Amino acid sequence: MITPTELRQHHYCPRIVFFERCTPVRRRETVLMTTGRDQHQAELERERRRTLSRYTLRAGERRYDVRLTSEPLQLTGELDLLIVDGAIAFPVEFKHTVRPPDPGHRLQLCAYALLVEDQLGLDVPHGYWHSSRTRQTHTIVFDVRLRNRTRQAISAVNAFISTGRCPGPTSQLGKCLECELKNFCGDTV
Repeated sequence: MITPTELRQHHYCPRIVFFERCTPVRRRETVLMTTGRDQHQAELERERRRTLSRYTLRAGERRYDVRLTSEPLQLTGELDLLIVDGAIAFPVEFKHTVRPPDPGHRLQLCAYALLVEDQLGLDVPHGYWHSSRTRQTHTIVFDVRLRNRTRQAISAVNAFISTGRCPGPTSQLGKCLECELKNFCGDTV
């Protein structure tokens, strides 16, 4: 099983997931990773004191650190926050960045939506992606196109993990310059 976070990483560069899952290589934690994790925890603590107004919701039960696993989807993960209002739910992801959500973030959030629907039987029309640095909250609609792309990404990642075949590098080789795994690729920089 893969995680929604691995879908985001796969979108950034498929080799990140390959090296972590299929080889004995382990990424070393960078200062940015440590800072991001610490800021993430601080944001979750602040969230517990807030209203739901940033999500344009009037009511809902907040569930933090929701652990979900689905054999049919071949997915497992821990969602930052799930807001449940009756038979409808809204997954929320917090990120420590100034950039808006990219396609990888959308895949990650949609994967959580698929997990919620599969495991909890709730309808998940959209979710929220919040930047702790800009204080902006973006609504991500889970339309058919995004759901299909997410399912395709899940299949692609599971396929190369099961075969142990290294995927090609990212097409944006500028990403490789700062990558902690660049020494293992050998064909990028």
